[in-house]
Amino acid sequence: MGLHVALALVLAALALAGAPAPAAADVRIIIGGGPRHAHPPGHHPTRFITGRPAVVWPQPVYVAPRRCQAPGYWTQQWIPQTQIYYVWAPGRYDSDALWVEGHYEPRAHQTGYWQPLWVDARWVDC
Repeated sequence: MGLHVALALVLAALALAGAPAPAAADVRIIIGGGPRHAHPPGHHPTRFITGRPAVVWPQPVYVAPRRCQAPGYWTQQWIPQTQIYYVWAPGRYDSDALWVEGHYEPRAHQTGYWQPLWVDARWVDC
């Protein structure tokens, strides 16, 4: 049964993609035939329509993922902050051997804090 459904899905995908069917040109494939009947062993469910064989498959099964709602929850979020402060840089000679007077230079200090954060309920695959 599973093989029949898989083959039907592959053939349907090929038909939608415009690819030629893997069967001979005189074979018609019908997906979603009539009622099911018990067949003797070795008998294949085929019908002949106007002299050409037609393969009849059961109705296709559409599978959709189950969706569940995950509840909301509390977590924490890091809030970065940058603080600028000034430090004294004494006089020095630079790389060109020129004197640079002492001065204040800005420096950055990275800090931050954690804050509570509510994450809303959301739909997820179960």
